[in-house]
Amino acid sequence: MFDDPLSLPARASVTITSLVFVILAHRVLFRRGPRALAGAIAFGVAFVVAAAFAHVQPLVDTLPRTFPFGLVLGLSAATASLFSSRARDAFDALDDSEVRLLLSVRAIFGALLIALAALGHFPVAFAISAGLGDLAVTWIALAVPARLGADGPRWARLLVHGVGLADMLMVLYFAVTAVRPWSLAHGNATTAMTLPWLSVPLMFAINAHGVRGAAGARAEAVGNGSESARRVRSALP
Repeated sequence: MFDDPLSLPARASVTITSLVFVILAHRVLFRRGPRALAGAIAFGVAFVVAAAFAHVQPLVDTLPRTFPFGLVLGLSAATASLFSSRARDAFDALDDSEVRLLLSVRAIFGALLIALAALGHFPVAFAISAGLGDLAVTWIALAVPARLGADGPRWARLLVHGVGLADMLMVLYFAVTAVRPWSLAHGNATTAMTLPWLSVPLMFAINAHGVRGAAGARAEAVGNGSESARRVRSALP
């Protein structure tokens, strides 16, 4: 487990990948507005806290008590973004290449989950299902023959983000019901906190906003169609 020579590099890889992920997310989400500094501070503080609980042993020792608070806080921030007009505008402004770039990082996390399970840091059954799920989301996002930005077809966005959101919900459910009890029974083995506290909520937000945006486009299209039909009917004698 922790004495495996690959343990520290594997856990550090999760931390570094999470850092790259939040840098990419900040770059594409906040570059269009005046709140870049505020976003950098928020992401930076979240990363530093999660990384400290992943690598500073006195903080790692508190995870049996603090893990739920970090997870709930991260998910609450991701959910709250759905009700923020600024956050909605930022996510809706992502173009095709930016969406694919963010989702491509998910494959790295999937591979790292499987690697960490091989070292005894995750239950194998969970790591295989969650890891392959993350890989599948990236494979679909890179292979789908349509644009994934707001100008792309709804079916493509609903496919990619719908599968991604379903995978995220599965990961969150098993993280609480299976991974955490397993970790506590194996000497608090799961310590890569930048993944559940930071990267998972951010991935959840990307997919949730993607589904929201595609569903909103459908509602707008239906509304415009209904309005057009009413105009036609009103013009008829």
